[in-house]
Amino acid sequence: MTLVRNPSRFTSLLKRVSQQLSVENPSRSFAATTSEKSSVRRTRNGIRVTPTIRKMAEEAMLDYFYSTRSLQYMVAESMSKNSPIFIENLLKKVNCVSASDINQSITKHLRFHPVNEFEPFLESSGLKPNEYTHLIPSGEIFLNELLLENHHVLCYCGVDPKKIGKIFEEARDVFGYETGVLASKIKAYEDFGFSRLFLSKLIACCPRILLGDTDMELVKVMEMLGTIGVDSDWVMKNLSEEVSYDWSSVHRALTLLRGICNDDENELDVLIKNRPRLIFENSGKWTLVLAGFETKLGASRRELYSLFQRLPQMQQVERCVSNLRRCFLFLREIEMDDGGIREVFRSHSWWIGSCTLKKTSSLLVNLKAYKTRVCKVVRENPEEMMKWTMGSKVQPLPATEVYLDSKAMKTQFLLDLGYEEDSEEMERAGKSFRGRGSELRERFNVLLSFGLDEEDVKEMVKASPNVLTQASDVLETKVKYLVEELGYPLSTLVAFPSCLKFTLERMKLRFAMFAWLKARGKADPKLAVSTLLACSDKDFARYFVSRHPDGPKHLEDLKKKQLL
Repeated sequence: MTLVRNPSRFTSLLKRVSQQLSVENPSRSFAATTSEKSSVRRTRNGIRVTPTIRKMAEEAMLDYFYSTRSLQYMVAESMSKNSPIFIENLLKKVNCVSASDINQSITKHLRFHPVNEFEPFLESSGLKPNEYTHLIPSGEIFLNELLLENHHVLCYCGVDPKKIGKIFEEARDVFGYETGVLASKIKAYEDFGFSRLFLSKLIACCPRILLGDTDMELVKVMEMLGTIGVDSDWVMKNLSEEVSYDWSSVHRALTLLRGICNDDENELDVLIKNRPRLIFENSGKWTLVLAGFETKLGASRRELYSLFQRLPQMQQVERCVSNLRRCFLFLREIEMDDGGIREVFRSHSWWIGSCTLKKTSSLLVNLKAYKTRVCKVVRENPEEMMKWTMGSKVQPLPATEVYLDSKAMKTQFLLDLGYEEDSEEMERAGKSFRGRGSELRERFNVLLSFGLDEEDVKEMVKASPNVLTQASDVLETKVKYLVEELGYPLSTLVAFPSCLKFTLERMKLRFAMFAWLKARGKADPKLAVSTLLACSDKDFARYFVSRHPDGPKHLEDLKKKQLL
């Protein structure tokens, strides 16, 4: 009576009983779902693809490819089950209102709108749409007999259908071979003792071995490896299907390593098995580069063998070459002589190859030392460079007597300029005035030698410290050009000391152009030096060069003369 009086509770109870019956009797649940049409949920881009809908679509595709198009069952099944992107795009074009209509709707759609079969074929072969779009033949939508026949031969050889896409991408001509041609090529490799399993791996990695004649470089590599006890199982284990191999390069690298081992089969066997990257990474090309680099630095065969033997097993050979090159450039930049560089590499290449040095500019700043000092430290103990690698905190080199004397001279120079000792202003000035104390004093004296007042020179360099960062002869040449050649008074330098920081080439180009414009009445003769030199090249061309129609051409002529 209570249930009858409360209809909502009665309805709830019926639902629970229905659910219980569905669990206890699955056939009832199935009958219930099939008797009702479940609606298909749509998103903005089309049908929402649930696992159930995807399975129905796959079944419809299988039926179409196998029954309607008469493709081999294995091919039809692979194309329908391994092309999720193709199926999703197809479902966007299909009109249906319920899940039970999916199969019928797809069948109807395909009847009037045949699909390009190359799309699901290549996707099911392991390629993504952006990888196979350019591979689809223009004007063709159906898979031809030769393609399917050669596809079958590859599958029969043991190649995974999901990896055939790489073959289509790198050796497309294989799928155009006439009947029996592909099988004969595979048979040729089998005659050299290659097993079906090994061949399937090789073809997936190196599809190009099926193009042209038998790849004899590959055969030679396998024969050489066989003489030292390395079998095809080891080769398969170390081949990557993500890359392709140039077997002529692998053969050269293997020949090189055999020569380095003096034809000692035991040494070569140990070296190859412990470091397969030497022949397989980039087909051994980095090994050839590394050997050439070390040979140019004077390494002997035994030194090369020792280097290869001591390389970290998991490290890429390319990374080793990169680190060695980086160290070589560093030693060049700190001005080490050729003999010193050879000594460093002949004894320490094995660990230099596993360390990535910081940039030279960064090291010199962190070490707080000049190139000559750093070069001396490296020559005395190359292993110091282990502390200067990427990710490490580089400590300054211990101060030397020469460094302390130079620092004292620089401090005295700054005090003479009028800075207060131990003040923040003096600390900032110490960073602005770059160079040794003796060099700063020498450059300061160059300015005094032209007759400038000492107090004026002090104000000049305090206003523009960069003036003293250039060599004394360069500074002297610039002053002579402005004062003696162009006739500007010394007061010009006092008023605008920054003019000395610009290159001499910039000065000559700007003043030559200014003289040309002035001779034609297109420039103010009293134009300030700062106005001419400080503006950018773009502004100089816009505000000055463009004043005369022939200005741009004359400027280019002046630039060409500077290059001669």
